[in-house]
Order: sequence, then structure tokens, then C-alpha cells
Amino acid sequence: MVTEAVTYPTTPTEAAAVKKAGALPYAGGTDLMIHQAENIRNGQCPPMVFLGGVKAFHGITKGNNELRIGPLTTMAELAASAQIPPILSLACNAMGSPALRNIATLGGNICTASPAGDSLPALYTLDAEVKLVSPASVRRMPVHRFITGPGKTALEPDELLAAITIPVPAQELFHYRKVSPRVANAITKVSLAVSLAVDDEIVRDIGIAFGAVGPTVIRCSPIEDVCIGLPLHRLYRDRARLAAMARDSVKPIDDLRSTALYREAVAANLFAEFLETLNHPKP
Repeated sequence: MVTEAVTYPTTPTEAAAVKKAGALPYAGGTDLMIHQAENIRNGQCPPMVFLGGVKAFHGITKGNNELRIGPLTTMAELAASAQIPPILSLACNAMGSPALRNIATLGGNICTASPAGDSLPALYTLDAEVKLVSPASVRRMPVHRFITGPGKTALEPDELLAAITIPVPAQELFHYRKVSPRVANAITKVSLAVSLAVDDEIVRDIGIAFGAVGPTVIRCSPIEDVCIGLPLHRLYRDRARLAAMARDSVKPIDDLRSTALYREAVAANLFAEFLETLNHPKP
């Protein structure tokens, strides 16, 4: 049983052990504190464990085969880093205000598991994986399997997110767009992330993901399959058909911020907008 209101572990296994004992882990706390206010009012505030002292949870390192990002790396650090794929920088820079980005962490954005999480579509297109640690074990899984529903993840009660990994080399061309009521400090209504690898104008690999249009981020594998092997000018030429496929791929709902019909239309328009950037006509 946890006996202190806040504990300060210094290793991943220590942190996981305190979580297993019933503590609530936190770092930036930008989402957590909103929920904690309600918990405090209801007298249901559990002990908390601060993760900032775990050095292994910080920083960005690049190996031969993958890029490793510590879960406590802030959105501001990612937005400014030349080491990470530009699409992730763009997505992190689109989150909230400068003050928020200097506190909010990538790990928190992932574990909150919101379909509107700004970093998630980019991570999906980059085939990112998460590394999970418990007091007794370590395991890895793709981020799209880790997030199982709105606010739900595959974390076990004794596990913590220990790292995010991205394969190297990543794709070379990127596109990111977020639609929201305001430029900053607004929750996403629809977002689109596209990552491409191209050889001599031919699509070798592509990742397409929409945010805020389903219970989780939606990776558009059927569209990706159509695009692979085609020259860029064919994608531009077929933009109406591909945009219609994008509209059919999303599964939005009506809520306080938008209607499902609006989100479907915006998803199609965002993908058509991306395809417009590929206007390289060839004979």
C-alpha cells in the first residue's frame, strides 16, 4: 500500500512498483489536473507518483535502427528537435499554447488516449512503438495496438510507458493539418497526418492517419495500399477518388464540437488538399 501522498522514484522499475501499489503517475499533469479537481471534490483522490526524477524517461536518442523518445520529453522539446521526423515536430507544435507545450509530455499525450491527441496521427503514420515496463518485465507493441479506445490503453496496473520508438530511416515527405475553432488553445476537430517514402517520384511507402474522427486515430490502410507503387502525379490525378475513400474511412460522431457530417467532409477536403500538393504532372 502507498503510504505517502507523493513519491519520487528514480528508476523505471521503482516507478512501476509505486504505481502497482496504487499511486497515480504524473509528469506534466496538463490533462490529469483537470480530472483531479473532480476527484478531489468527490473525495476520491489517490496518492500520486511524480515521474520527473526518472532520468531514463527523458531525452531523445538515435540508434542505427530506431529513434528513442523518452515519455517525459515535452511537446516544446519535440517541436524544436532536429532529430525527430518533421511531421511529429509539426504535430507537437500544434498543441495548445507555448506554456502548455513546455509542460505537456509526449507520454502523457499518448496515455491520455484521446482520439484528438495531437501527436497521435503522426505517430501512427511513423509506425511508432511503445515500450512498457513493469517491476518484473518489459514489452513492446505498436502504438495503434496500445490505444484501445477513448481514454483506454493496454497498460497493465503495474506498467508504465517507458519509451516511444520510431523506425529509422523514416519517411522523407510529410504533411500535417489540424482543423480547430482557433489556431491555438483549441481541441482538434479533425487532423490529418501523411508520411511518404518516395523513389524517383514513385511511392515506396506511405502512412495516412486521421485524428478526432473515430474512437481512436484511424489509419487508412486501404488508401495506403492503393497509393503504394504509384507515381506522385497519379495520386494528384486521382485525388477526387482518393478523397472519397478518405471520407468513407472515417467514423466520426456528433458531439458538442462538431457533427459527423462536418467531420466527414473536412476529412475528405484535408486529404484532397494534401493531394493537391503533389501536382507534378507528367506525360
